[in-house]
Amino acid sequence: MPEEIGETISHLKNINNITYGDLSISSGELINEETANNKIFITTAWSGWGKVSSARAATRVLSTKYNNKSVDLIIFTGVAGAVDKMLNQWDIVIANNLIQHDMNASPIYPKYVVPSINKIYIEVPKNLIQWSKKVLNRELKSEKQKGFGRVFTGKIATGDLFISDRNVLTKLSNDIPHLYAVEMEGASVAQVAYQEKVPCLVIRVISDQADNNAALDFEDFLKIYEKRSWHIIKALLKNLKTLRSKNV
Repeated sequence: MPEEIGETISHLKNINNITYGDLSISSGELINEETANNKIFITTAWSGWGKVSSARAATRVLSTKYNNKSVDLIIFTGVAGAVDKMLNQWDIVIANNLIQHDMNASPIYPKYVVPSINKIYIEVPKNLIQWSKKVLNRELKSEKQKGFGRVFTGKIATGDLFISDRNVLTKLSNDIPHLYAVEMEGASVAQVAYQEKVPCLVIRVISDQADNNAALDFEDFLKIYEKRSWHIIKALLKNLKTLRSKNV
């Protein structure tokens, strides 16, 4: 959401802003006493909804340099609808792989295969998954940052469709085994990162059960989520040194 970007920018200094049409990209240095000896430079943008908008934003972010440095890690955050029934609102899902559920170039390619990369799934590096899960499990259990649920890793499906029909969800879960959540941007950002050879982490907070109550639940949820979203980003940034020490 735009509110998430504003919260991130408020924690940066020496900010540079670039505009491409209606897309605004901001870069700066993280203001954080805990990383005083380990400077972190951030380039951030609100992607907008859908695969085209998110792929566009990811491409522009990756083409941006700050302090003569290129982006070496993408962290994509936001909300998603639950598919797996064990998930509850405020649970966190870290994608271990992503699929575009509305991609179908058959009969030339099998259903769900993205022709440009000849893959169905885009896999997230295991060390990124393990690191982020460990960090979030530890950091978000603190008294100050209570409000989130459990942290899971699982499959996330992306498509240009806000799903609020349980029948659509049932068909998707039957077609795509072990599916955890659905959203509208993650796999397209992951595809751009994959093709540009930059590691990418997709983290989603469950906002609703993607059923007939999804629209109502989603609106109510967002009002609270925009105030909490920075906790996820902050937790990961604070612990980037431990990720870098593992040669990622």
